[in-house]
Amino acid sequence: MLRNRLPEIEIPEDNPFKNDKLDRKTYADIFIKLIKMYYSTGCVIALNGEWGSGKTTFVKMVQQELKNIGAHPLYFNAWKNDYVSDPLIALLSGLKEVCPDSSKWDKFIANVGKISLATGKVMLNGAIRNISGVSADALLAGTDEIGKLLEKNINEFAEQKKTFQDFRKSLQDYIADNSSENNPVVFFIDELDRCSPKFAVLVLERIKHLFDIPNIVFVLSVNKKQLGYAVQGYYGSANIDADNYLRRFIDIEYTLPQPNINVFCHYLYDIYKFENVFMNKSRMQFPGLQNDADNFKKIAPILISSSKLDFRTADKIYAHTRLVLMEFDTNKHIYPNVFFLLCYLKIVNSDLYYKIFNRKYKLQELLDEIENLFPLELLEKTEEYDSPSVVMTPTIASLILMYNLDEDGVEQINLRDIDGDNQPSIKTKHIDSKTFYDIITWNYNQRSRIVPLSYILKKIEIQEKIQFDKYNE
Repeated sequence: MLRNRLPEIEIPEDNPFKNDKLDRKTYADIFIKLIKMYYSTGCVIALNGEWGSGKTTFVKMVQQELKNIGAHPLYFNAWKNDYVSDPLIALLSGLKEVCPDSSKWDKFIANVGKISLATGKVMLNGAIRNISGVSADALLAGTDEIGKLLEKNINEFAEQKKTFQDFRKSLQDYIADNSSENNPVVFFIDELDRCSPKFAVLVLERIKHLFDIPNIVFVLSVNKKQLGYAVQGYYGSANIDADNYLRRFIDIEYTLPQPNINVFCHYLYDIYKFENVFMNKSRMQFPGLQNDADNFKKIAPILISSSKLDFRTADKIYAHTRLVLMEFDTNKHIYPNVFFLLCYLKIVNSDLYYKIFNRKYKLQELLDEIENLFPLELLEKTEEYDSPSVVMTPTIASLILMYNLDEDGVEQINLRDIDGDNQPSIKTKHIDSKTFYDIITWNYNQRSRIVPLSYILKKIEIQEKIQFDKYNE
């Protein structure tokens, strides 16, 4: 069956990183050492990474690794619990997993009811509204009434403070009794940055004010930048210093390093079974099609790494590309470089892609747009034999050549010699001009390999019949 997304990675209990395709075992070892280092004092660690960078999978692998060394990893998906009014009970239910049969759990639970009531109270009960603690009605009632209101709320505050202290003390006893330096309690909070601003801030406050105790480490698996937006949304102002605000809650920040994108691209190539297409026996009978696999493997990582795409977007490009490949007959050219470039643009830069599709550009305009799109290091010629320009220059030259053909394969302008004086009809800005036009000339000499760009675009848009029985064995 053809996949439409990456499968969930199986995490074996005895070897959690066995199926890790991003080589993150080293980072996991460092992260676990970091947890052990701060276990005795307790802390909040932000595991920071972009959306789609594989944080959740990393967390699940680390969880299993912690279990294997006797630790107590707990997991709370904040986004899936965003519908509840208060995350307190959900967080507490996770703590029960540490040791549900402990006698100290019962003592701890006895304080949970009190803390639930305390956090639900309106401490100033509507009468004290600002720093002075006095409402307009109370001012009119006279100083005696004001004094009674203040005394009542001071007593309530003292009672709540004792309730919080009792809660933390009983929780601390429960955690300390069931953990150690080598077997810490680690509470992973995942997807917090996807929650509503109110819920995200409430989770942070509950952790800070109720669970800030020794012997427990909280790990916030987040995109810190997006969490900052949630803070600004909660307070209704983009002027809030979100970084400074989050420092109140986060003790340590650990940014998940970017893995080798080439490794990930090869994994996508394998998991979507591109070999079934490019190395199909029927295709291998034609000499002109035998390099398609190599060309595809070279262009894909270059494009994806150039724009620092997250894993989900890269996966989406590969999934769509694989589906579209089913439209090509086994004996037809796929033009893998141009084909993947267009699939990439459709997902990453749809505005540019559809302007190409609808032929909104003049030829020079299109070349300018493409050259401006990519970093110079991908375009400029170097002495290195494996320079990205060795792949990008023929890709862009072929794109321009194919765009210059109408539906009937007729050239719109003469790219080789427009005025008979050997002056190029369009000019490159960053790409080596001689190499560019040498490729154009070579393609003209291999006229049978040139097709209008619309040939590929129609397939990418799935405007032709898909043959589902092809390339799927």
